Amino acid sequence: MSTALIQQKSASNKPIFKKADDDRFSKTLAQRVDHYFKETGKSKKGGWEVTFKSTFLLMLFGVLYGLLLSNWFNPWGTFLIGLLLGLSHGLIVFNIAHDASHNALFKSHHLNRILSYTFNLVGSNLYLWNLSHNKTHHSFPNIADFDPDIHQQAPLIRMSPTEPYRWYNKFQHLYATLLYLIFSIFLVYVKGLKEFFPSSKSKRWLGIDQPPFREYVILFFTKLIYFTYTLLIPIMVLDVTWQQFILGYLGIHFILSLFLISVLIPVHLVDESEFGTVNLEGHVVDTWTIHIFKNTIDFARKSKLANFLFGGLNTHIVHHIFPNICHVHYIALSEIVKQTAEEFQVKYHEESMWGAIVSHYRLLKRMGSEKGSNHDLNPN
Repeated sequence: MSTALIQQKSASNKPIFKKADDDRFSKTLAQRVDHYFKETGKSKKGGWEVTFKSTFLLMLFGVLYGLLLSNWFNPWGTFLIGLLLGLSHGLIVFNIAHDASHNALFKSHHLNRILSYTFNLVGSNLYLWNLSHNKTHHSFPNIADFDPDIHQQAPLIRMSPTEPYRWYNKFQHLYATLLYLIFSIFLVYVKGLKEFFPSSKSKRWLGIDQPPFREYVILFFTKLIYFTYTLLIPIMVLDVTWQQFILGYLGIHFILSLFLISVLIPVHLVDESEFGTVNLEGHVVDTWTIHIFKNTIDFARKSKLANFLFGGLNTHIVHHIFPNICHVHYIALSEIVKQTAEEFQVKYHEESMWGAIVSHYRLLKRMGSEKGSNHDLNPN
């Protein structure tokens, strides 16, 4: 095991990022973003754009569900409606639940709180999302033992240089896509339930010993609602055979999984990411802002369609630095971020969507070799 890996594994407390005496880059970036909103007179929240989008997506969800249960279509038509309904789950997560959980959708904290429960509507869980994503991932992205997002695929897929190497990881760039097909099934049926009964490692990631009793009640109540409307009612109502239902249900999850994966994974887990290390004293070698730039990539940055569909998650650097700003501003803000980074000679990673996906598979191939275990780890 490398020195860097030993240092990473031995750090038991939360990492401490380097504090520059005069972090002009971060200050300048914040000032320029504030100036943008003062100059344009826009709110940092969503305004009418997200009011329209949120209303449209929730109505689309309701209409598609009604059409699914109508039995107006043959089995292939029913599958197509079910597929669109499944994809609407992803759109709701990207565009409503995610921003609402960051209190970025509307000025009203109460309204954001209500809409953030759309996570539960589509089979996820707001409480665990706030812990694993907002609190942990956003604080320590790509830092082993502290960012659960780089460990949840292990041991079948090795994403991080600090994950133990196993012989079958050599082939992971070949079989990973097959595992990605069940990503949404894993999120709904495994991840959420497993983290409500945390192991010692996940307790460290989430920062809790056990969720409050209230959250167990919410978990099981909302899971019951989810399974009732996605499984029980369709099985009882749809005029299809049970074989057709199972094949359709799995097919919808397969395509939804690829949709989610193609947006969520390439923003951090790409070949350009350096992965943070923690020394024996618990310190990270970079400032928090520099660490974000080293471990985050933007793709399709200028695309209005990508911003609309993905809730701005494709402009991920802006999101990590300013998570409380609504995604409708991300295209404009990403230009400010890029220009400021170039001015301060900070590397800005940008790719096409396809380029980011290809870079992810390059990472998989590199992490699938023992030689890759020490790549880009800095023990200093």
